[in-house]
Amino acid sequence: MLQARIPETDEALQSAEVALAYDQMQRHIRDHGWLREKIELVRSLGVRAGHVLELGPGPGYFGLEWLRAADTPQSRLTALDLAEQMLALAQRNAQDYGLAARCHYQLGNCEHMPFEAQGFDGVISHSSLHEWAQPQRVLAEIHRVLKPGAPFCIVDLRRDLSREAVAFMRTNIPMEMRKGFANSVRAAYTEAELSALLQDSPLAGATVQNLQLGLVASGHRAQP
Repeated sequence: MLQARIPETDEALQSAEVALAYDQMQRHIRDHGWLREKIELVRSLGVRAGHVLELGPGPGYFGLEWLRAADTPQSRLTALDLAEQMLALAQRNAQDYGLAARCHYQLGNCEHMPFEAQGFDGVISHSSLHEWAQPQRVLAEIHRVLKPGAPFCIVDLRRDLSREAVAFMRTNIPMEMRKGFANSVRAAYTEAELSALLQDSPLAGATVQNLQLGLVASGHRAQP
């Protein structure tokens, strides 16, 4: 029987050591091409160009890979994170990608986003949903900052991963990150749980689907 969800934390990863280990893990994932399919998924669900907001970028690879694949060279990325150490790594990585001029990294809480209403052409997030202490507030904020008709795509772990999937992921995670990974899986949602969250939010009508190693929620802000 699947265990009940155990919320992980409402505190961002803060220590420099943890941030560096997480950066190395995400770089390993990128270098093996495992981010590419997620980027293609996000693009297929409508987030292809424009000024896009990323929530919880960590060291930044997901958003940077999206920006590099965007349909237009005028596309821009703004990213919001609670952890200064992560933002510093993301800024460094943006420099390495040659995309720093098209990126803005902002310290802040996604429950109270420091952005004007209807200012973004899309919202993306990868591996941060399970850390949102008040997910309904975040979903309401996503709705607020999206332009009418604009898409969003939220990718995360899911709690009902198979044993084989967990074993595969653990082999690609540094030893010092494995306890955190286990906590993240326990804090993740199932398809049914995330669907219920969305239906009770301004983003009702969004779709949720299982992936091999996670789940994805996507949709568009309603037109007026």
